[in-house]
Amino acid sequence: MLASLLGGIGLFLLGMWLMTEGLKLAAGGALQTVLESWTRSAPRGFLAGVLITALLQSSSAVTVATLGFVNAGLLNLAQAVWLIIGANVGTTMTGWLVALVGVKIDVGALALPLIGLGMLGRLAFRGRSRLYGAGQAMAGFGAFFLGVGVLQGGFSDLLHDVGPLVPSEATLISLLVALSVGVVVTVLTQSSSAAIALTLTAAASGEVPLPIAAMAVIGTNIGTTSTAILAALSATPAARRVAVGHVIFNAVAALAALALLSPLLWLSAWLTASINPHGETPAILAMFHTLFNLLGALIMALMGSRLIAFLQGRFVTAEEDLARPRYLDATLASVPALALRGVVLEVERMRDAAFEMVAHRRRLGPSGGAAAGGQLLPLGRAIRSFLGEMSAGPLPAPVTEALPDVIRAVQHLEEIERMSLRLRAPPADAEGASQSWSELRRALADSLEGPGAEVSDLELAYANLISDAERAYQQVKTDLLQATARGVLPVGHLDSALELADAHRRCAELAAKTHRRLGPWEGHPDAAHAEAEGHRAGD
Repeated sequence: MLASLLGGIGLFLLGMWLMTEGLKLAAGGALQTVLESWTRSAPRGFLAGVLITALLQSSSAVTVATLGFVNAGLLNLAQAVWLIIGANVGTTMTGWLVALVGVKIDVGALALPLIGLGMLGRLAFRGRSRLYGAGQAMAGFGAFFLGVGVLQGGFSDLLHDVGPLVPSEATLISLLVALSVGVVVTVLTQSSSAAIALTLTAAASGEVPLPIAAMAVIGTNIGTTSTAILAALSATPAARRVAVGHVIFNAVAALAALALLSPLLWLSAWLTASINPHGETPAILAMFHTLFNLLGALIMALMGSRLIAFLQGRFVTAEEDLARPRYLDATLASVPALALRGVVLEVERMRDAAFEMVAHRRRLGPSGGAAAGGQLLPLGRAIRSFLGEMSAGPLPAPVTEALPDVIRAVQHLEEIERMSLRLRAPPADAEGASQSWSELRRALADSLEGPGAEVSDLELAYANLISDAERAYQQVKTDLLQATARGVLPVGHLDSALELADAHRRCAELAAKTHRRLGPWEGHPDAAHAEAEGHRAGD
């Protein structure tokens, strides 16, 4: 009996693995294409999750793939959450396969031919990945049904012997035990499909009361969150948010099923009877599984933007906090002068972060603890988007005058971030080849600091900062070339040293230009004052 149960579980899991991996091979790049292109809205993402999971027969595979795409930045939080919700609904297809086919088929008539034909196809089409995968998936379907058949026989023998120990009524203790069993089996097998198959095949004997079997089904939904949690332990903060969304959905669906257990079971029995007059217990449980997952999806849809906002506030890193605007309020976009002040404050914050990044990398280099590039790009996009909202209506003259400078400052800062990635310590022989490295570093430091408010002729001060950096760069370049010509500096070190010197020069030039663009508008009240005067004149 124990051998039959263990063998059935093993065959079922083997079949699920063969099906999932075979279908992924047969799909080729279609899975990534669907995940990337079908998730542009919440309904489409939900349907994509349902369809992909129903085809792959593995919500765990879709969940792990989704977390991977979130890690790679191919999916945003809202897209990924709705894909996960759809995957949870799609995984109910396993229950329908077991209920409508698995517990009714003649194993020898269907499962064994599928295994034979699938493995022959796998051998015949070796080297042709899609047909090879299709053959493997077919063999997986056969092993899946074979495992269900073996489990059914094992449970029939087991329940025949321990039938008197199975509660005949659904008490609170028996319901809680069934719920716990569903959770534990799913966590141990890392497959809610396997746990569902176990539950439905056990219920097919008629010895397990329907409410107790339903509680085990609810437990499988809770236990399946373990896959997402394990996959997210070493993932990015964005992927962890998706994993939390997965846990929240399954918790919400489980709580809804627990609160409405009797009504949902009655509705499941009524709907099943309308499809299948015999109304077998496995079919009722499959309907119940589908209904409470759909109910959970409906509740999540009602939570909508509040859920996404809650998730976005979790696991926030310093880099992500930097990328989020602090001063751009959509309600101010209709008051251009006030909105401009917010934009200037945001660009000042972007400038301070970019200059600190340059100073840090200049001291330590990219491997010395500085964060990776790309931190400021999302903030730059947010600023441009806000400026587009501002420009939708008429703008007063002071604001129109300021916008080109603000936009150019953002562009300079984005370029500074890219240039800063090239900053590092020069090779020792390149350092010794020129005495002007210190002048080049000083020119960069001066440009980052800016000319200061006490300077009377700011335009001349900006020009001097740029010319000082250019002069130091040309001297370092000349020294390096001469050292290479004398054989003091290896040719292999010349290119990297010149690239480093150029990065210093470009960062200094861009920093000076940023100060020049942003300087006239920092703390400058003229635009807001002109707007207020316009309102008073209108009154």
